[in-house]
Amino acid sequence: MEIVVKPVMTIPVLQRSSRWSSASVSSSPPLLLLPSLSGLQYSSSSSSSCRCWTKNLPAVNCYSTKIATKHLSSPVIGCRYYYKRQNSSTAVAMAVASPSSSSSSTPAQQAVEEEEKETLASNEVTVVGAGPAGCLLAIYLLRRGFSVNLFEKREATIAGPGEMLQNSYSYSMVLSSRATKALEGAGLALPLTLLNPLEGACRHFPNGKITFMRYSSEPGIQTYGVSRNALVGYLQESLLLGRYPKLKTYFGYELVSLGENKNSATFRVSANSNIQGTKEELVEVKYDLLVGADGANSAVRSQILHYEERNPHSSNNLEPMKMDRQHNVQYIKSLYIRPSLAKNSFLYADHNRVQAWVALNLLFTGMADGSFWGATASPDLISCTNPLELEHKFRQHAPEVLELLLEDNPNFAEDFVKQPPISTGSAIILSRFHHDNILLIGDAAHAMFSVYGTGCNAALEDCFIFDKILADFPSSGPAGKVPFDKVAAEFTRRRREDAHVIVNLNTTRELFPRGYLGLMQMQLLTTLHKLAPKFFKPTSFNQLWSDMPFAQIKLQKRMEDRFFYGLLFGLGFLVLSGILFLLGVRTPPLNPKPTF
Repeated sequence: MEIVVKPVMTIPVLQRSSRWSSASVSSSPPLLLLPSLSGLQYSSSSSSSCRCWTKNLPAVNCYSTKIATKHLSSPVIGCRYYYKRQNSSTAVAMAVASPSSSSSSTPAQQAVEEEEKETLASNEVTVVGAGPAGCLLAIYLLRRGFSVNLFEKREATIAGPGEMLQNSYSYSMVLSSRATKALEGAGLALPLTLLNPLEGACRHFPNGKITFMRYSSEPGIQTYGVSRNALVGYLQESLLLGRYPKLKTYFGYELVSLGENKNSATFRVSANSNIQGTKEELVEVKYDLLVGADGANSAVRSQILHYEERNPHSSNNLEPMKMDRQHNVQYIKSLYIRPSLAKNSFLYADHNRVQAWVALNLLFTGMADGSFWGATASPDLISCTNPLELEHKFRQHAPEVLELLLEDNPNFAEDFVKQPPISTGSAIILSRFHHDNILLIGDAAHAMFSVYGTGCNAALEDCFIFDKILADFPSSGPAGKVPFDKVAAEFTRRRREDAHVIVNLNTTRELFPRGYLGLMQMQLLTTLHKLAPKFFKPTSFNQLWSDMPFAQIKLQKRMEDRFFYGLLFGLGFLVLSGILFLLGVRTPPLNPKPTF
């Protein structure tokens, strides 16, 4: 169908400088475009019209600042907007075609907006990092009326509505209840087209035996498989299509320095930026709060550490920030099986389970589109330099997986040998997460090994907790200024213990069942919970997928160990006493009478 573009409403647009501002496009007629991985087919044109082909899928109106925020009975979430790709740059024009979103505000709404504008005009926040935590925190801040500058050293994950960049690296993640709770707190709900509910795990052994473990299905305990890029793409799309007038985005910019004692930060064009068009070489912004959500190798954290090393007791007479960093010696290589092949394979029968091949230290996780994303941490496979030797190892321990991988890619062995190994990250513990009005969240504050898949969940939970703290510190002083130094300090106070606990749990792996006794303990506790749920909670391992604080999970694990090993000791004592009794062994009396 032909769509003629008419200048009847203003919407966000990514211009050549990578900032989002206003552009004019048509508000009618609406077209159906699905979020990422929806399967929409399209073609772009540099003319004033574009052609799209839809698949008669249900649509959901996008109201104001929300993009597909409701779950439907159908696994498809749709948004009524369309776009055209501009000719000479990566600019993408986007429009929301919902009638409600284009209608004018009522006088009462306009009065509220004017009041917010006057009250919160001085609250300028700079967020460094447009990953999951940075994007979600930006949404929380914008919903509170703050002005947000969002910087990211890479290009945007999305090229347009529902269009992911094809050349960006991604991997599978596990989302739990603490992540979905944080998203819902910002008025968001991930489309079901991006989520694959995980019911449990299964372990494959070389002799063909398969053992199954079922995840808890208790209310409040959720486990989903999701692509990291799909999650980031959805959050970036929610930001960029949210029509937030107080949002400015700078993709392709990296932090240069933090101005000492003047609340300013300087950014420059990243050397790895592929964004076309003219951009300012250096950008300096003033801030009332700066948030580092820029990952385990945080530039913001480095700036704080260097500054406090030169200026001890510079942050409200506190001890200098200390960092304990432990590098993970384990590396992985990734694997992928496309949806069309996976759906006809033996793997698909357990698509909703994390599948493991013990002998190869190999994992596969099913994605919502039907594909399988996997990785191996086996040193024998990672260090292998001979494709024939690699195939031999697979044929020994997982021949059915090898056949599938070869069917997907006949040159699998050669490509796998050439693939560079990926580090599984570092464990970082900080003495605090703030310096005056500078805050660290996510991996910048508490990076952890990718053992339980809790890193992203903890990062999103940071945003939820920070928003709750903001609610406890109403704006005060001139022009409604928020005391961000106190807010940041309160975040450290509330979050530090929990963050340290989950980093340590990932490092020690103590929640995993270890050996025969560990499996026996988990089976016993799971059975007791089924028989008497009022007296026995889901296991501490299953509580990882709830929103229970990590410190409470660790305490529950200690209680489980005491109960289980105390029970074993008691049973062992009874068995030993029974054996001695059957053998006729009598214990001497305590006060025997002397005999002459």
